[in-house]
Amino acid sequence: PARQGIKIMLLFNSTTWRPRPRSRLRHAVLGVVLVLCFVSFTAILWDGEEVRPTPSFSGRRGLAYLDAEPPITRPYGRIKIDENYQSLLHPSNIDSSLFRKKKSRPGAGAPRDKGYADGDSSCDDALLFLPHSYAHGGHAAQLNNYLLAAMVATFTNRAMIVLEAPPEFNEFKSNSQFGCPPEAYETEVIRAGGVTRNIGWKEDFPTGLTRLIKHPVWLSRGCPVPCQGSHKYEDWDELRMENNVTVHPEPQEVTCANDNGRESNVIVMGGRQVRDYFWEHYKDMVIDRNVDPASLDLSAASTLRMNHEWALRLGAAQHEARIFTGLRDRQEIWDYASAFLARAGLMRFHNWIARDVEEYVKNTGLPLDVPYDAIHVRRGDMLERDGKRFVEKYWGGLEENGLGWWLGKVIPSFGRLRDEGKAVRKDYIPFAEYLRQFDDANCVPWREARVVYIATDDPAEVQKEIEEMPKDDDGRTILADGTCVKFPQKFEFHFGPFDQSMGFHLQTGLTVKKEPCETRYARAVAGI
Repeated sequence: PARQGIKIMLLFNSTTWRPRPRSRLRHAVLGVVLVLCFVSFTAILWDGEEVRPTPSFSGRRGLAYLDAEPPITRPYGRIKIDENYQSLLHPSNIDSSLFRKKKSRPGAGAPRDKGYADGDSSCDDALLFLPHSYAHGGHAAQLNNYLLAAMVATFTNRAMIVLEAPPEFNEFKSNSQFGCPPEAYETEVIRAGGVTRNIGWKEDFPTGLTRLIKHPVWLSRGCPVPCQGSHKYEDWDELRMENNVTVHPEPQEVTCANDNGRESNVIVMGGRQVRDYFWEHYKDMVIDRNVDPASLDLSAASTLRMNHEWALRLGAAQHEARIFTGLRDRQEIWDYASAFLARAGLMRFHNWIARDVEEYVKNTGLPLDVPYDAIHVRRGDMLERDGKRFVEKYWGGLEENGLGWWLGKVIPSFGRLRDEGKAVRKDYIPFAEYLRQFDDANCVPWREARVVYIATDDPAEVQKEIEEMPKDDDGRTILADGTCVKFPQKFEFHFGPFDQSMGFHLQTGLTVKKEPCETRYARAVAGI
């Protein structure tokens, strides 16, 4: 955020988009961009008026995996971790000075006003987040809970402390729903030359959700779990369950004593509670601002002051906080707050996740330094649940409008079924329909192929559909009858490596007790 009037869009992958000097863009069209399993957030900023496409600027948003800036690497054992694989944002877009208390070098800039006082009092008010109650959800569900909890904690000026379930309350092997990287094991040397074997789990290795992500100190304020002398995990978990939005419209606060003699005021939430209370209690407080900044009404002044301080806690500079308090559109307010969190690099993965994600991504064959599109084709269990009505609506509309000829032309097997008088309708929406969604304004000229990464839980069937589509002399798929009517579109598709027997979603596969911990970890890495 730089000045009033800036618009912000949340996208589903990391990118850098830098307008030319004085260029103004009202909106950028992404096409279809979804990524397997969970939502990542990137703030792309622009303002004002529209740019007319030129030969050098087609209006299509450039989405490349790797940062345009030189890679930042950090040592990790005998290897180096590339920060391109450690967050959902390009490293150059993360402002690492936001929460620096001291200048690390000349010209590094003054430390930011975080909106709360450092010292003993910074831990007096806390949001205690217990993620294990949602451990049987997917990546998206669990990480979205964490993001919402961060929003609530910063808005209410509370330290956000994550409390994982101890082993006796954790049914997962190695105490994490995300499986076991090699680092999770205790080992012993069994032969000369350094040959080792696993002999158990490391007791001090991160568990639960914190095996996946680093919980930042700027969010926890370095505070320990409160009231450890009087409250154990089961006590906090019971208080979490009592925070039921249907019984208590406002979340209940617990006051308890710490060993240092100070009291803590604690709100306890898990994934279900943070969702319910955000929707029913906090949402309108966060994004509804029907107040006049010039008003002398004390409640209006209090609302504006509260949002100004919230912006500071999200990492805003003073002038950005003033702009934020002046916003009135609900979507702009939410996008602006999300952009602050994105820039602060909230979601950062551990080194072992970054290492294994890098290996996985490189095995996709996806060119990492050129713009590409990503499509998430979700089938599987969704076809019997949330997605069913969309599938039925699609096929009903196709038959009603007589568009079956198009599908038969693009996918020959569908055409044969139609000609033989057999039912063409499937229990899913054909992949060719996904490709038709690309907007005319973003059509790529005939000489280029659009690079597309496909994240899907039905890769074998999607690959079969692609094989049946027309090809050019170079073997690239052609879609001649899509929305890009000026010229047929060419596509170069990339899939992630997959093992059909292993499953695709985090919670698929064998039971928790029977499934190898490494298999669950492999699915976790693939999802990220």
